[in-house]
Amino acid sequence: MLPPTPDEGSSDLDADRVTLSFSELAVFLRCPYAFRLRHRLGFQPQIAPELGYGKAVHHALRQVAEHYQRTGTVPSRAELDVMFTEGFFLPYANKPAHRQLKNAARRLVNRYIEAYSDDFDRIWEVERPFELHLDDAVISGRADVILDREGGHIHALALVDYKTSTRREYDFDLQLQVYANAGRREGLDVRGAYVHDLNEADRIPVDIEEATVETAEEGVREAISRYRESDFAPTPSRSVCGECDMRPVCRFRAE
Repeated sequence: MLPPTPDEGSSDLDADRVTLSFSELAVFLRCPYAFRLRHRLGFQPQIAPELGYGKAVHHALRQVAEHYQRTGTVPSRAELDVMFTEGFFLPYANKPAHRQLKNAARRLVNRYIEAYSDDFDRIWEVERPFELHLDDAVISGRADVILDREGGHIHALALVDYKTSTRREYDFDLQLQVYANAGRREGLDVRGAYVHDLNEADRIPVDIEEATVETAEEGVREAISRYRESDFAPTPSRSVCGECDMRPVCRFRAE
């Protein structure tokens, strides 16, 4: 039997600053009860062959970018073969599943190189960490790649976040708005932000105007306030529950 839902307003958090990764914050925003099951009670998602696929694709793209930074050229087909043979890691996939997923990832990387080769001359930094410091919280994250010369201006930066899936219930805009906010607080001239849908080879602009970023920050502050109050009330819906890896152990799941 699962533990009962905590009483409204109860809190077992101390008064210290809350530190969350953006991934944790995103889970909390989608469903606080799913966050509680995973991050407070320690339930682990069911093991699936594709577990780690997104990270493996991100690792491959990082290797491509770093190769270009070292050599000034994109990797050849043979060099990509070596990268995928040595660096594509899926811990829970059997050989057929691993081969299928590796081939799918290779197609995504090939498509990216073909359609967005201009990116490589603009790389400012790869997997750049950010921390958004608020009065009572720190939200940490990592931008997949930062491009220079946004709009043709030197030192004008654009954040790009790679996604192997862009399901509607995920608020990808908020992630980049948080990173843009953090970067500007560091003094960076962040002028653009994009979600890059690797499956569609499509780059989707994200609104990071000052007013929008301020609204996003207020949303984060409200979420932190609920987190501090241990408000883990479930928010079930078919769309959210259908994609939730806590579904098998959740008594509030929508059918």
